[in-house]
Amino acid sequence: MPDRRILVIGSSNVDFVMRLQSLPERGETVTDGEFLQTFGGKGANQAVASARAGGNVTFVTAIGDDQFGRAMEENFRLDGICTDHILRDPEQSSGTALVMTDVSGDNYLSVAPGANYSLTAAHLNAISDLFDGPSMLVLQMEIPPTAVIRALEIAHSKGVPTLLNYAPVREMSVPISHLIDILVVNANEAAALTHLEVETLTQAEAAAEVLYRLGPQTVIVTLGKQGAWVKTASQGSHVAAYSVTPVDTTAAGDTFCGALAVALVKSVETIEAVRFASAASALAVQRLGAQPSIPKREDIDRFLEANP
Repeated sequence: MPDRRILVIGSSNVDFVMRLQSLPERGETVTDGEFLQTFGGKGANQAVASARAGGNVTFVTAIGDDQFGRAMEENFRLDGICTDHILRDPEQSSGTALVMTDVSGDNYLSVAPGANYSLTAAHLNAISDLFDGPSMLVLQMEIPPTAVIRALEIAHSKGVPTLLNYAPVREMSVPISHLIDILVVNANEAAALTHLEVETLTQAEAAAEVLYRLGPQTVIVTLGKQGAWVKTASQGSHVAAYSVTPVDTTAAGDTFCGALAVALVKSVETIEAVRFASAASALAVQRLGAQPSIPKREDIDRFLEANP
């Protein structure tokens, strides 16, 4: 039986979240907020989302030798994630994020990367044996681009399928190429990468075509309430979003990517895998916080049964 392990490489942060009635304008103070300290980071969120959706996950990240790093590591273990290859940097603090969100689910995010930038190409070379056997590599863009590129190269050389969530976009610091099997971007990221306007399904289709021609086998453009546009060699398809009332969209995209990886490594057809990921994301936006909002497999299955 093939190894259905998912290898996630990426960032981890401690999140300081403030939920407000409205987001402040420049120079404005908004009071009467609700505070929550939790854990996030795109890599960590996707690792947790994969594990809770039923995946066998190994997570590679870099943390500081501080209370937040130790707490994050313990949190990963509680979700059944293998933490044997986490890098601990005593000279850096763990990554930190400040999040403000309003009652409609819109948010502001800012990040101090800290130890996340200690995860280098040289470190990945040192653990290249870890790339032997997994069914998928999942990556994002909150670690140094050179590390992302090296991870893609190692995975490709070993025949491991790759999923890159190109977020956040910092120009095209990682070339989009055949090294990326599955590319996932939201509307803003697709627009930044293609220099096209991406607000409608028709525009998402056009952007997906541009990105697909650069080398990925599958391109998925997520559009929030409008669902997602999926481009593969055989088809271009719209997958509708589930209708829910959002509370906090902070980890919606990460939950989507993590759940998508689980469905794909279990050989679920691409469109059905996107529906599964969309259901997980729909559940996540109804809860406050990044990792606290990520649903478990039984929650996703129950939601799909109720929303066929």
